[in-house]
Amino acid sequence: MAKDTDLIRVLLVDDHSVTRRGIKVFIEKDPRISVISEATDGHEAIALCESFSPSVVLMDIEMPLMDGIEATKAIRLKQPLIKIIMLSSHNSQRIITDSLAAGANGYCSKDINDDRLITAIHAVAKGDFWIDSSVADSLLRLLGAENKTAVSANANRFNLSEREIQVLTLIVEGKTNQAIALELHLSVDTIKNHLKTIMDKLSVTDRTQAAVKAVREELV
Repeated sequence: MAKDTDLIRVLLVDDHSVTRRGIKVFIEKDPRISVISEATDGHEAIALCESFSPSVVLMDIEMPLMDGIEATKAIRLKQPLIKIIMLSSHNSQRIITDSLAAGANGYCSKDINDDRLITAIHAVAKGDFWIDSSVADSLLRLLGAENKTAVSANANRFNLSEREIQVLTLIVEGKTNQAIALELHLSVDTIKNHLKTIMDKLSVTDRTQAAVKAVREELV
């Protein structure tokens, strides 16, 4: 059994009790994850974050009274250390980019399988950025990322190298530093150095902001 200091303390936010119950059952199969409380709308989520300071919030987007995007903005403003993963059945470009711009550290479809959601929780809890692969594919397709000429021109505006574009693309896809290093056959330290340079060139302070800017500026 995991020590209390090792536990990832999760707040579930969804207005459907059946959905909350199902998520709770399968993520708590991992002894390192504990659901500490549940909320049915954004207002409750904000209050429970203040009371319990969870490690990770699993945040539904469409809820009554206050939606997940507005709640995320409020939580990030008051408690920026809390990590937030958005869960949605709608993967439109607008909803994804609005979620990331609000400060979400990850975005997953509600039909994500158990193991992938557990992996996402662990990744975000330790500071990585996560976009589930199905969402990333949809987003990149909507952005017309196949238009290499436009992408290249936009990258030139920020003086991004070809390697930095590769790293940035994998960040948008939700890959961890370790996964990016493995895919590009580089060390994790090298990836961290590339990420720091990318953030400096994009004038952002973290990988979430870098991913959002990459999407909005069509850099990938």
